[in-house]
Amino acid sequence: MMKIVFMGKSNEYEIEKSSFCSEAFLIKDKIPNRDGIDFITKNVSILEFSDENFSFDEIIKHLEVDVGEDIIIVENFFQQEKDKDEIESILKENITQESSQKFQSSKTFSRIFKNSNFIIKNENNIQSDIMEISKEDELEIFKTLEFEEKEISFVKLEIMNYDSYYDSLNFNLEVFPSGASYKYGISQNTMYVILQGKMSSVSLCRFLKSFIYKNKNKKSTYKTFSLTFNHNMIYKLSVSFV
Repeated sequence: MMKIVFMGKSNEYEIEKSSFCSEAFLIKDKIPNRDGIDFITKNVSILEFSDENFSFDEIIKHLEVDVGEDIIIVENFFQQEKDKDEIESILKENITQESSQKFQSSKTFSRIFKNSNFIIKNENNIQSDIMEISKEDELEIFKTLEFEEKEISFVKLEIMNYDSYYDSLNFNLEVFPSGASYKYGISQNTMYVILQGKMSSVSLCRFLKSFIYKNKNKKSTYKTFSLTFNHNMIYKLSVSFV
């Protein structure tokens, strides 16, 4: 279990979900010349601040759920471990002095997820589509994509639940945007295609519309495709292959 230790209190940091990786986030120290900015992946289990400890999974879950108020987590540690049902049964009854002493809390503390410290991106302006197609059909991923004319320097395509044994992705390099470079890879069942360099949206759109996904799995599957421009998600496609 890897732990990362920060010098300040938890409310002195900003946390933002990563645009590069589905299970990662950026944490920025709001106090100058101290911890700076860290890129946190699931290799880190615990984030320890001077006042609170949070797990990686807790923070990821909070970033993915739109909550209207701060979440308070209360934890109790009992001096003696007992079966969960037995403890619940005792707590529901009028606890006697003897049982009260038996299960006296040795340590109680609360932790608060301050929403003001989390940067939750608004996805209301994202183009999104949901479709269902046959397993035998090819998918033109960006066939319906439309976007305004602008200069783009960073593009990222993600295919979630990607299986390199059954899945394949093809595109036409003859219409590749001039002045750009690309790289791709697969990590934690997600395929990434990243383009960097100055690109016009016209040439980029021509290239993206050449992307074709093929599914060779005989079983029904579900895939999610997302497209990011300049670190902002602009398109999300959810497809069921039946």
